[in-house]
Amino acid sequence: MIIRTRRRRIGFLVAFHAAAWSASAYFAHSAYTGDRGLVAKQDAKIRTQEVGAKIAEIRAERLAWERRVSQLSGAEVDRDLLDERQRAMLNLGHRNDLVIQLDR
Repeated sequence: MIIRTRRRRIGFLVAFHAAAWSASAYFAHSAYTGDRGLVAKQDAKIRTQEVGAKIAEIRAERLAWERRVSQLSGAEVDRDLLDERQRAMLNLGHRNDLVIQLDR
């Protein structure tokens, strides 16, 4: 029969509890700051909101372009828009037009 001394028993308990608390602390730290932790979840939410805002902006721009294209094509053409595009592409103006050049 093996008789454990009081020091050996206390030493074993201290070592066991130290290992258990260390493992618990490691897993808690990983759950908070790890690749899939709470901080990463907050960062992912922020990035998702930024991308959603960018998508909304791009959709609005696309709708504006679709509206302009629909005015230039089809059975009914918007004459003012056609005239504007024609002058911009040919870099010409009518003799009665007032041209104001802006610094870019």
